[in-house]
Amino acid sequence: MNYKIILFSFLFAVTQSFAAQVKDVVFSCSKKSCNLTFRFANAADLPSYFQKYDEKTGKWTVAFAASEFSLGETSFVVDTASTLLKDVRVFKDSGRQGPLLKFEWTAGLALKSDKNPVLLKDANFSVTLPLVKAKSWKLSAIAAANKREAEKAAKLKAAEEKKAALEAEKAAKLKAAEEKKAAEEAAKLKAAEEKKAALEAEKAAKLKAAEEKKAAEEAAKLKAAEEKKAALEAEKAAKLKAAEEKDSAKVDTTKSSAVSALIDGVAEMTAFSGFGKNQFELKMLMPLDIEKVSFLEKKHAVIISMPGPTKSPVFKVNANSFVKSVTWTKDGLQISLLTGIHPTMIVNEGSLLLQTKETKLLNGYVYWKALPTGIHSKRWVMDKEEPVNIDSFVARYEKDSKKVISAAQAFFLTSVARELIVTAEEIELYETPSEESTVIARLAFGDILESVELIGLYQKVQYGPRTGYVNKRAVAFRDELSAIQTERLKQLAVEKGESLDSVNARFAALNNDDRVMYSSFGRRDPFVDVKGLVEDGINIDQVELVGIIWESDEPMAILSDVKTPSISYTIKEGDKVLNGKVLKITQTDVLFLIQEFGVSRRYSMGLPDKFGGNK
Repeated sequence: MNYKIILFSFLFAVTQSFAAQVKDVVFSCSKKSCNLTFRFANAADLPSYFQKYDEKTGKWTVAFAASEFSLGETSFVVDTASTLLKDVRVFKDSGRQGPLLKFEWTAGLALKSDKNPVLLKDANFSVTLPLVKAKSWKLSAIAAANKREAEKAAKLKAAEEKKAALEAEKAAKLKAAEEKKAAEEAAKLKAAEEKKAALEAEKAAKLKAAEEKKAAEEAAKLKAAEEKKAALEAEKAAKLKAAEEKDSAKVDTTKSSAVSALIDGVAEMTAFSGFGKNQFELKMLMPLDIEKVSFLEKKHAVIISMPGPTKSPVFKVNANSFVKSVTWTKDGLQISLLTGIHPTMIVNEGSLLLQTKETKLLNGYVYWKALPTGIHSKRWVMDKEEPVNIDSFVARYEKDSKKVISAAQAFFLTSVARELIVTAEEIELYETPSEESTVIARLAFGDILESVELIGLYQKVQYGPRTGYVNKRAVAFRDELSAIQTERLKQLAVEKGESLDSVNARFAALNNDDRVMYSSFGRRDPFVDVKGLVEDGINIDQVELVGIIWESDEPMAILSDVKTPSISYTIKEGDKVLNGKVLKITQTDVLFLIQEFGVSRRYSMGLPDKFGGNK
């Protein structure tokens, strides 16, 4: 069995074994107040809870984190005449912080608040409610009474069904006898009618056969005459067509086909420069083997040893690339490079990729692509920005404060926005949270949605005037975006006509929220590396991301210890790590939320790309 599946099953079983259990719920009223008591099986490790009152629906909800109810997920009618609690629905729900056990009560007129006092004594969790005249009850007793009533009703129903079955059997026998008698009489009548019809059919068949024979003879004579006439016309048409083809053969057929923008044998050329990387990719129309590719130091060129045309133009590359030109020579296809360039060469499925470090760093990127239909290019380069001196900023921001020990202890906190960004290339907006539902609209990368609520695997969103559901893996909050996704959004905004200054200001606004200063007062600085793993959870500073399992119902990430690669861990969204938890898992990144000394920070860990760098 796959060790990853065994590890996941073990972690799931351990998590379930530590879930708190609610044994019973008891309601009683004294002279001072009424109390609703949740009796837990164990007083140790009681879960966190919350209570909420919805004025519109009149529902009062009490919820516990990671808990089970001994009576299961069901509904109870406790007291329809009560002015406090009439009935309750017990069910499980998934929140952003993890699974919840919810008790949703239908409240009477006396209960209009979710600020009700609570009391914890041993394994009993009590909520104090307004004082009213009401009878006491237990959900376990109500469940037992409901079971007895159900059993009694089942017995009564069985007796009635047995009686009905006997009566039905008697009626069926009587009906069968009547049907048998009617069938015999009908059979006799049918036999007489069939005999009469057979005689009439035989007579009609003889008459029809005579008529068909006469009609066939007349049709055969007519068809023979028509075929003879058609043969003569076809012979005449064939002679006319031969004469026309002979004349058309004399017409000049030297018309040229469409001219390709590339040289022979090349399907596509692409150059990219930016973000510290400079690469050139060439796709051939024929198979390509790495053994046929060599680097000639003296010629400053890469040679692909394969047969080509005897005459070839020189294709010059002009896109901030280290490649100067491409042409066919007697030795094969020659890619001329700038002096001093020693690129990494990779061959994959008929493509040759040359890659080197960027010699002249750009604050942006330059993209160039040559196809048979023409040349396509894009350029996005930011102006240089003046660096900010953090020490002078801190001195100006907190002149009289004695809490700041050093400028390295100043950082930003950002609020969680309700704005979601589509991070997939294309997704569907469904009418209900199901892939079988009606598609309301199709969304593309960069579309902006408003988050409403999370329902399982689907995120309920507002898109303009429409409300629908999208797969939660295909969207992300703005502060969950990777660096590449952020840069791509900036480029899309510029292409739509926005100025570069306004785009930078809008994206930088995420980092202009409340600034928080703190002092460690001799304790460990949360931004200093911690050596080794600890018992309180995985130390993310000592592991690296090596894989993401994306196709499962719930995405999981695989982490490997930096010092001991044989040690690995499997995590999913919501799992705890040292001083934090896993916030979100995408196809390429894992986002952690770390909380230390009352301060939160986000940390992103990305998968390495196919060239060994980080995505």
